[in-house]
Amino acid sequence: MAFGPIMQLRVGELEIELAPLSKDVMKDFISPGMQRASITRYLAHNNGFVLEDEEEWYEKTRTEKDSLVWGIYVREGERRKLIGNTALFKITREHIHQATSGSMIFDSDYWGKGIASAIHRARTWFAFQHLGLHRIMSAVIQGNVGSLKALQKSGYEVVYVERNVAFVDGRLKNHDCLACLNPREPFWGQWWHGDRPTKRETDARKRTAESLMWAEANVTLL
Repeated sequence: MAFGPIMQLRVGELEIELAPLSKDVMKDFISPGMQRASITRYLAHNNGFVLEDEEEWYEKTRTEKDSLVWGIYVREGERRKLIGNTALFKITREHIHQATSGSMIFDSDYWGKGIASAIHRARTWFAFQHLGLHRIMSAVIQGNVGSLKALQKSGYEVVYVERNVAFVDGRLKNHDCLACLNPREPFWGQWWHGDRPTKRETDARKRTAESLMWAEANVTLL
């Protein structure tokens, strides 16, 4: 595994490509991104990253057997600009197939444009359509409203709160822990195996199904 295959989509006028990372683009994570507290504050990091940190992360990621990682690129003709990354971690295939997701846009010029929501939909579609997962989990530090809303739009729902997991802006912060369930059969039925989901969970199922329909119409898997 390690890196995911290329997917292309549009967000407004922007052409977005999810594609494997290469070691030579690790420098793009550094400036003006991962050395700014405004970028890393909701990642529970207090340090400014340097190139050696990113290269070490790359080598570790490249050899992982249970992860799929994509760079998030904005395409302008034949040129690509790296603006972040997204991933499925801890992919397991035991009695329930599941993974943990994460995403980051380090270039603040691209915040608030709907890119994060579209990326979540594309990644969720790939996880359910091509990996056959039952569930994707994620977590957001409370206060990171944009990330929470982007996940909820694609069908994630808060399932519990983990208290006091980070210290941000002078105070302890909780984690909203979310899950997104595969809305299609047999996965939905296998997850509940006779238990009755709540209205909140069935509403989340509808949002996820809508996200998958959007991805099928708008995401090109190369």
